[in-house]
Amino acid sequence: MKHRDVAVILATGGMGLVRAAYSAGKPAYGVGPGNAPAYIERTADVEKAVRDVVTGKTFDNGVLCSAENSVVVDEPIAEAVKREFEAQGGYFMSRAEIDALARVLVTPQRLPNPALVGKSATFIAQECDITVPAGTRVLVAPLEGVGRDYPLSIEKLCPVLSFYVVKDWREGCERCKQILRYGGMGHSMSIHSQNEQVILEFGLKKPAFRIVVNSPTAHGSIGLTTGLDPAMTLGCGGYGGNITSDNITPRHLLNIKRLAYEIAPAANRFQRAAGSMAKLQAELPRAAAPVGISAEVLTRQIDDFLGSRGYRPESLVGRRANLQVRPGGDAGSTVADQTPLDFVCEEDVRLAIQAGRKLVVSERAIVTPAARDLGEQHRVFTSAPWRG
Repeated sequence: MKHRDVAVILATGGMGLVRAAYSAGKPAYGVGPGNAPAYIERTADVEKAVRDVVTGKTFDNGVLCSAENSVVVDEPIAEAVKREFEAQGGYFMSRAEIDALARVLVTPQRLPNPALVGKSATFIAQECDITVPAGTRVLVAPLEGVGRDYPLSIEKLCPVLSFYVVKDWREGCERCKQILRYGGMGHSMSIHSQNEQVILEFGLKKPAFRIVVNSPTAHGSIGLTTGLDPAMTLGCGGYGGNITSDNITPRHLLNIKRLAYEIAPAANRFQRAAGSMAKLQAELPRAAAPVGISAEVLTRQIDDFLGSRGYRPESLVGRRANLQVRPGGDAGSTVADQTPLDFVCEEDVRLAIQAGRKLVVSERAIVTPAARDLGEQHRVFTSAPWRG
């Protein structure tokens, strides 16, 4: 990480790795561990809530840092939730079985045993001499607390869930905060509820930067079932000692240079009193008239500069080339006449190829991977002229 060719560090892991990245003397993004609780409130759709938890916890056998690690359930629906877990492949362990599992799964350093990380529920049960039905998908451990006295309250990285029953959403709120403080500060959690007020309270008060509502925590946190930025690297912000609370995307790895022109003059406090504030404000509209250079001139200068460095992709060979006549169109119809597209799928590209025409895409257009591959193969895309 200290090599001179390293420009920025992206570190995913425990605090040891994150500290090493931050102390390497380079710009660094560090993201920490998750210990995500899933709260099932009394108004939740129990069948869907349990299905979501099991789906999230069994995805890749629970190795995602955003996977559910604990279930917190309101007391009035606790029995219904237990029955639904059992119907969907959950196995509730006895006290003796919980102790047996904890001895094998949790190391003296309070970390999950690597030999069981990412293994199936049935494999883990077999290694711990626990007899479970053949179709078991998750092992569920009813616990009464969080912390060192409850080893299975840690992040487990396998299909094992701790299970808590609370009186109401206020007690559930505190329990979720305890779980997050024990290894998942700032990371993720989920709430299953139809009560918007309770959902809002959780959103405001939980020390987690991704609170997934009525969806699997594992899938929702990485953007698969929600509108969050798609990422497997999830920042924990100040709560978790990280530089950002974002889902880390390619945008975080870009350095962006900005050329900023004055649009409002700075007031000079040494000006004579005769230039009163009222007079200055009256003159501001004239002073704020457009200044600088036109977008067309700036674009040409940037193209010339990049060209002098040998960078001449198709979009810079000459923007006039983009104003070609569309095959099959009339002489006065150019791609400049087209409205730039903000979204392009594979079918759009196929239709354009069949019609022998170009597709004009905006600078921020979303192009699906299949559409991009096909479009670049047939040279279908052209960029919209920048309009400032």
